[in-house]
Amino acid sequence: MSGIPGRSTDTSNIPAAGRDAIQGDGIIHEIQWSDALPWWLLFRAAGAAFSSAVILLAALGALAVWGGWSLADRLGIPAAGEVVVELVEPAGLAGKEAGSEAQAGRKPRATSGGLLPLTNLSPIFAFTRSLPQPAADLLRLVAVPFNPAAGLSQMLGALARIGWFVAVWSIFGTAIARHVALRLAGEEVPGFTASLWYGSQKWLSAFNAVAFVLLGIVALSLPGALLGLLMRTDIGLAIAGVVWPLVLIGSIVLAILAIGVVAGWPLMVGGVGVERGDSFQAISTAFSYLYQRPLHYIFYLLVALVVALPTLAAAELFATAATNLALWATSLGMGHARTAEVLAGLETAGQGGGGPLGIQALGFWSRVVGAIVGSFGWGYFWAIATAAYLLLRRAVDGTELDEVVVEQLPGESG
Repeated sequence: MSGIPGRSTDTSNIPAAGRDAIQGDGIIHEIQWSDALPWWLLFRAAGAAFSSAVILLAALGALAVWGGWSLADRLGIPAAGEVVVELVEPAGLAGKEAGSEAQAGRKPRATSGGLLPLTNLSPIFAFTRSLPQPAADLLRLVAVPFNPAAGLSQMLGALARIGWFVAVWSIFGTAIARHVALRLAGEEVPGFTASLWYGSQKWLSAFNAVAFVLLGIVALSLPGALLGLLMRTDIGLAIAGVVWPLVLIGSIVLAILAIGVVAGWPLMVGGVGVERGDSFQAISTAFSYLYQRPLHYIFYLLVALVVALPTLAAAELFATAATNLALWATSLGMGHARTAEVLAGLETAGQGGGGPLGIQALGFWSRVVGAIVGSFGWGYFWAIATAAYLLLRRAVDGTELDEVVVEQLPGESG
């Protein structure tokens, strides 16, 4: 068989997909982008976040979280913002902000009381300053139960809010993960009802995955708690100082579990949505993928952040356009003077002022649109988490990206 001089035409070592792309002239005529750039799946997942089912599921999840935390406020459970400001902000920065607020005539916020950098978790605070406000507040809240300076009421309050948050998104996050996974795999995509049904049936697997890891952290911290009882005395404190290197070595396991449950929680939910597995499978796969391919995971997060900018901007653009065009259409009939009056009333209502019933109703629906745009971010988050799970599974286990367990639960079809 003749060929181009100096160029081999043997394709026996090329995969079948590659052989189909190479013609007899030895020139590549087609590229399998799923193999060349598998992380391109993140862009497809971002597109799936615009699905009406994903947006509605995310909106209901955000509404449920808000409702639960509002009830916690009424019950006197420490508010998330209060706990975060008191314990997480560095003392120097919080003190400066308190001084500026006092000069402005506002009541200074509570500070951490001069806590050392080791106890106020200042690296976490510095990191969260670059994140969107909801994500930053959530990450700071998660840090509160692990803060040695936190009181019992603060720990319990933070855990109550975190527990409700995890429970809500164990339902809606799992539902979104299932919807997005089947869409990315090219399978028949379930609608809103079927996705929500799946989430309501499998939410315990996602929730218990987090609960079991937290129970493991508590169990492993018991020896430290016993040492803490001894440290109530000066002699015990001196003994603790001697054995402290052993305590630090043992706490490495706690660090692995704590970081794993926070960073790996989205992968646990994604695993339940993709594999339909139980809690232990979700834990094992999430920790395996996270610690075997940490750089992959970080890279996917960076790509997701880059993609998030135009994605969220597009969502806000559509919402803003819809709101403004609705006002524009009605202004053709209201006239300039009445339109200016309505717009002024909406601005006053948005700042907490009163107004006619009609103005308040219009302001309410404007806030509903804003809430939907805000909840879109959660739909995007779970869509990206599902894609990241599929990519990490491929990198670690060699499983194809389009392999999703498709057996249906009763009522899942449709």
